[in-house]
Amino acid sequence: MKKFFFLLLSASLMIPLWGGSARKSCVLYFSWSEKANTHKVAEMIAKQTGSDLIRVFPEKAYSKNYNDVLRRGRKELREKTSCPIKKVTADLKKYNTVFIGTPIWFGTYAPPVRTLLQQYDFKGKKVYFFCTHGRGGPGRFFSDAAKLTAGAKADASGFSCYGDHVNKIAPQLEKWLKEKVK
Repeated sequence: MKKFFFLLLSASLMIPLWGGSARKSCVLYFSWSEKANTHKVAEMIAKQTGSDLIRVFPEKAYSKNYNDVLRRGRKELREKTSCPIKKVTADLKKYNTVFIGTPIWFGTYAPPVRTLLQQYDFKGKKVYFFCTHGRGGPGRFFSDAAKLTAGAKADASGFSCYGDHVNKIAPQLEKWLKEKVK
């Protein structure tokens, strides 16, 4: 009897609550800081889905001064200059579901996320996008990101939330995950 219970418990730990099968998923995201809204949403998604949490870092860190961050981000987006990122240490080949998150900067993804989408192959993977934003909403992020993940099974509708509401979004996020991520 003890052996059966151990086997049953072991098997149940392999099945994520949100999918019903032993899929492997991760949350890849860029956030200006660990206190920022995108980081908080990424943690919530990882917790609710049992996904690995992987933060993307630019090679050259952004300033701690918000106005400097805005100037640099605006310049990188306007000039379409590369924002080199540190190598993602996780083996992305082992994941079949990937959540990709970003703060919205000037109507689209932050430059490190653009670099991530350009450098890594998401072909054949289920990809779900999420973002946090200010007054401007998600802008072009979902459509811009879907274009850079050609060959993936990307859901271009995504999840977005106003940054000031991050601490109140748990019910909406849970609903989105149940509806979209099957």
